[in-house]
Parts: sequence; C-alpha cells; structure tokens
Amino acid sequence: MRSSKNPFVSVRFQVVEQLSVIRAPLTFGQLSLWRSIQRLPPEACNLPQTWTLPDGVSLASVEQALEALEERHETLRTRYEPEGEGDLIQAVWPPAPVRLDTMEGGDDPALVAEEAAAKAGAEPFDLAVDRSWRACVVTAQGAPVRLVICFHHIAVDAWAINQLHQEFLGLVDGLSIPEPAPNGRELAAEQWSAERERRRKAARKFWTGIFEAAPAMEREPGTDATDGAEDAAALSTRWARLGSKEAADAAHRIAERLQISLPSVVLAAFCLAVHRRTGRERLLVAVYAHNRSDPRWETLVAAQNQIVPLLVAPEPGEDFDELVRRVHWDSLRSYRHSAYNVDDVLELGRVHGYSGSVNGTFDGSVSGFFRYFFNYLGQYQQEHTFVQEEIQTGTAGRNIGAPLYLQVQDGAALTCTLRENSPGTGFDDVTGLLLLLRDILVAAAGPE
Repeated sequence: MRSSKNPFVSVRFQVVEQLSVIRAPLTFGQLSLWRSIQRLPPEACNLPQTWTLPDGVSLASVEQALEALEERHETLRTRYEPEGEGDLIQAVWPPAPVRLDTMEGGDDPALVAEEAAAKAGAEPFDLAVDRSWRACVVTAQGAPVRLVICFHHIAVDAWAINQLHQEFLGLVDGLSIPEPAPNGRELAAEQWSAERERRRKAARKFWTGIFEAAPAMEREPGTDATDGAEDAAALSTRWARLGSKEAADAAHRIAERLQISLPSVVLAAFCLAVHRRTGRERLLVAVYAHNRSDPRWETLVAAQNQIVPLLVAPEPGEDFDELVRRVHWDSLRSYRHSAYNVDDVLELGRVHGYSGSVNGTFDGSVSGFFRYFFNYLGQYQQEHTFVQEEIQTGTAGRNIGAPLYLQVQDGAALTCTLRENSPGTGFDDVTGLLLLLRDILVAAAGPE
C-alpha cells in the first residue's frame, strides 16, 4: 500500500492532453458561490468529509469507485480558470486514474480520519490547477476503513455531497449506475440562453420589489467601507448547538396540522425569535435555495445553491400559525426566482442602497446584503443529528463569515446550529436565540 504522513498535497492524476479540455461559462450557482467566496479565507470554502468504508473493501475498489464517480460527474474533474477581471470559466478535463495514499489508523482509525479531514480542510485549493477534491484512505492493520475526502464548495453543495456518498457506497460494493448524469456545461448554456431572458427579467423584477420594500441595510458599525472606516472591526465567531427532540416533535406536529413544510415552520420560528430578541419590525432573511426542483437538474452534482430573499414582518399579536402560512407562501414566491444572474442583483442592490457588506464579510456579493441566514439541511447526514438538550458552544469549526447563520438538521432531534460572526463577544445572544426558538415551537404546538 502507498502510505504518506501528508497525503493531501494532491490526488495524483495521469497527465492528459490539453486539447481534450472543454471550457464553458459558470452556472448561476457557481457564479453566486464565486462572488461570495472571493474575499473569504480559502479554507472556509473547503468541505472535508469522513466516510466509513464497508467491511472487506480493498484500496483498489475504493480507487475504482472514485474513478467511476469522476467519470460520471464532470464537476469532479473540472478546474476553474481566470478570465478577465475577477471572473472564472469552468474547464472540464477528461477522466484520469486515481491513486490514493493511505494512513494507518492504529488503535483509533476514526480519530486519525477526523484529524486527517481537518488537515485536508485547512489546505487551500488552487482552482486553476487542482481538481476540486482530494482524498486519502485510513487503514486499520492495513485494511481500508475510512475514506477522507475534501471538496471545494464551488464544485459541490451539501446535497451533492450526500448524493456522491450514496453513489460511492454502491460503486465500491460493485454496483453500476446505468443512467447518465447531467453536467454543468449544459445547465450553464440553458441559464445564459436567449430563451431564458424572460426568466432572468422576472428575477430582476422580483429583487427590485424586495429592495423597495426592505429596510435599510443593517450594517455593523465600523465593519463596512461605506462607514468610512479604514479598517474593518475585528470579528469573532461563536456558535451554539441544540439538538432537541421536544422541538422536533413540536415542529412536526405544527407542520402536519397546517399541512405546510417543516422548513417553513422552523424558519417562521427563527424569524419570530429574532424579532423578539432584536425588536426589529422587518427582517430581510437569506434563505438557501438548492435549485433542484427541475427533474433534469435534480441529480446534477454541482454547487447549485443560491440565496433567495425573504422579507418577514411579524405583526403584533399575530397567531403563530398565520405567520407560518405567510412565511411559507412568501418563501415559495422567492423560490420561483431562485436561479438568477447574481451580477444583475448586485447592480440592482447598488441602485437601492444595498452595497458593500453588512459586517465586512462577503463584500461584492449578494450574501453581503444579509444579516440573517437560514439553511435547512433536512435529514442530510442524519448521523450528525443528536439529542442534546444541553446547549453546546464553541468557536472552532468552518466559518463562512455570515453575521447570524442558522443551520437546521432533522432526525432523531431537531438539531439547530447557530453561528454568529460579529465584533461582539460572549455566547448569550446565540444561546438565548436558540432557546427562544425552541420555546416558540413548543408553545405553538400545544399539548399532544
């Protein structure tokens, strides 16, 4: 077996002829992601994973499964080349053999894998040169037991990672996937086509209405260039996590009672909690749209996520059920315009006073307009959901720079992770908001 103390320099690929590279524009999702990450630390864009390997699997079968995945999904063999000032194009390379290094896990392969994943996540990608993933195998007494794989976010999102994981498990078990996979080049051609101009125009009109109705940007003093500050204030990151079965039961009962999606219920509770904690009457919330409602692109492995805006104004004395319904239907209207040219929105934002950044992060991107972010992952990676009625807090972990970011996973519990990135200190804001969100759901559900 090939072993290495530092297996993450790169995955070794066979050299291929430059003539076989196919170049194309970015998709709307890739462009949105690129605009958001240009000023972030490179490691914030890395998505390291550890996948448990089936018993008895060989290193060769792992490599062959990854080769099959890379051949099937163009995004895994795509590099991103600079074009003009601040722009990229995607360059799709042909498939190539994969050769993985190994690390012996000793008495605790899981711990070694987690440490290797952290190292993989800390090393930047050179998007113009590297493939958008790197990997190694952790062994136990020479037998492969863990695959450590790290993706760059421009190539995948959480839903794509989940799909790749499931396909990998089938491939490493000797199964085949006969149906072809869609590719990003075709989606980009459709999104930029003359036939889609009507939809692009509708998205511009929708965002114009949002900007006209939204409050002024809630800028963090001293963190944005528009304040005249020479240097952005130092931001500190704090997170809190609560895995509540009580909140899960309550949210599910509300969703069933109203015949409305669970994400809408949790999103409404989040907005109401922020409203009560801050006193702000109108909230502009960034909601992640995964852009997989079209069956043609549902299985496209790529960064399809784009932010859609949700303007929420809880009314005094309003019944929670009514707020949930309003949030639900307003969200659906936003989702209708969830695939859009981010540069159009940036131009519209400047016209309406939305420019720069709320807290000095995401400057030059739509993400910079928002203070509140909501990301519902559902049952993605259910093994990461847990019942933990005592709140956990910390400062480490992947930080995307969002001022206040709620990530929700559903499973045995409703696991809510709230991350704050601001000049402040202490955990009272994030822990208090999570507890209030839970209490709002439980109170609204009523007795069983």
